[in-house]
Amino acid sequence: MKVLIAGLGLIGGSIAKALHAYTEHGVFGWNRTLATAQKALDENVIDGIITDDCSGFDVVIVCLYPPHIRKWVKEHVSTMSEGTIIIDVSGVKTDLPQEMADVCAPFGVHYLSTHPMAGKERAGYDVSDEDLYQGANFIMTPLPDTPKYVVAQIKNLAHQIGFRRFVITTPEMHDRMIAYTSQLAHVVSSSYVESPVIELECGFSGGSFHDMTRIATMNEDMWTGLFMENKDSLLQELDILIGNLQNYRKALADGDEKQVYELIREGRLRKEQNLQNRRSAPDVIDLTKKKV
Repeated sequence: MKVLIAGLGLIGGSIAKALHAYTEHGVFGWNRTLATAQKALDENVIDGIITDDCSGFDVVIVCLYPPHIRKWVKEHVSTMSEGTIIIDVSGVKTDLPQEMADVCAPFGVHYLSTHPMAGKERAGYDVSDEDLYQGANFIMTPLPDTPKYVVAQIKNLAHQIGFRRFVITTPEMHDRMIAYTSQLAHVVSSSYVESPVIELECGFSGGSFHDMTRIATMNEDMWTGLFMENKDSLLQELDILIGNLQNYRKALADGDEKQVYELIREGRLRKEQNLQNRRSAPDVIDLTKKKV
């Protein structure tokens, strides 16, 4: 196939490198900063640079922040060939899939919103990695009228660059689950490092501290937008977390050793069940009719 990647940062750059390393597809790049696209070309990560004309591509992968996805697709879809499949990698869906599908339909272009569940603490092309997606999860949020072959083709492409588990779900379910599995973790990590004793941490910490604080170095430009676009789901999860923390606080303040024991035990059992569920989960999970 002939693939265009719009946005050659960490995610887009890693997709380009993976396609170059593991497939025979032609890979082309568009980037707001031309110097980045030129660097990718010089490193043989892409086969050419695209500026305005996006015709002749089988798949277009838009790796931009949600507001920029909307703008870029609206500006370029009229130059695309009929039958082209556009996917995005947005971490929040809300109304994006339907809005973009409506924009693309008059041009005979298909739109599928996806989310590769992989990343790093740092952003940008320079930290992109051809092996970023090895063994990772890949989420697709087709609409009711999305052709099945579009989902199958994108699943196959994702599999070729290393993804091993695929979730098919609705945009609404995606946003609720991502609020819990990703966004809440970033909020907790960012809040955790606000303790004044972090200044004395060196020499006192082990794996627990590093696990909890690794993602506090997140990109504030990207994550602010993601938090705000998904604030309703994130607020739901924050309320649940705050309630659980209050249970711990009350038990400790009351000197209730039995309750502290039970809270720890409940958490251990819940996580053990989660690990068991993960081990037995199929490679393709369809949650399009599941509610949470």
